[in-house]
Amino acid sequence: MNFPFKPVKTAVIGCGMISEIYFKNMVQVFNVLDVVGCADLVPERAKAKAEKYGIRYMTNEEIYNDPEIELVVNLTY
Repeated sequence: MNFPFKPVKTAVIGCGMISEIYFKNMVQVFNVLDVVGCADLVPERAKAKAEKYGIRYMTNEEIYNDPEIELVVNLTY
């Protein structure tokens, strides 16, 4: 379905246990979101999610400073 708007550039901070269902839904179900990157305190977790979902591995600072990212999903506790 085509919508009359541009998907929201989104990044995720926190790639732990709960993140899998979020990534799956945000990337595969909700076409209103364009997930472009992810970060985690454990770089290996973020790198694995980035590779799995075809997005960029980023640091928190890179996410905060990227002017194209419009929404940050915080999955940290």
